[in-house]
Amino acid sequence: MTTLHDYIGDNEKKLEEERRREEELHAEILQQIKREKRQDVNFTGFDGKLSELISGIRTIPNYNNLKGYIREKILPKNPDINYKKLSVLAGVHQGVALVIMYDLYNDKLEAELSDLQDPALDYHYQD
Repeated sequence: MTTLHDYIGDNEKKLEEERRREEELHAEILQQIKREKRQDVNFTGFDGKLSELISGIRTIPNYNNLKGYIREKILPKNPDINYKKLSVLAGVHQGVALVIMYDLYNDKLEAELSDLQDPALDYHYQD
């Protein structure tokens, strides 16, 4: 007979396994970035915990304003800028610049995908 304690223990094991898989995925992504040498992600204060860096920086109170400023004022004049130069121009930490570039890139991809989506192709399945 399964007890509440067994059920809670199973859920904790599942959560721990998901957390471990997520950490492995982030580590794999980080290694891929380093291999491809697109961005050198070794800077003061960064110890390889990509998810913590991203979630922490997104909680900065003026993050969205800063992201908008970079999108509107800096990137149009410097489209091929790297995060190190961006951090100097924007006056922010390199980690903040890296996360903003990451988010702006994802925002651009999402906008392009939504422009390509044809409403006539949206199918809704009903059970």
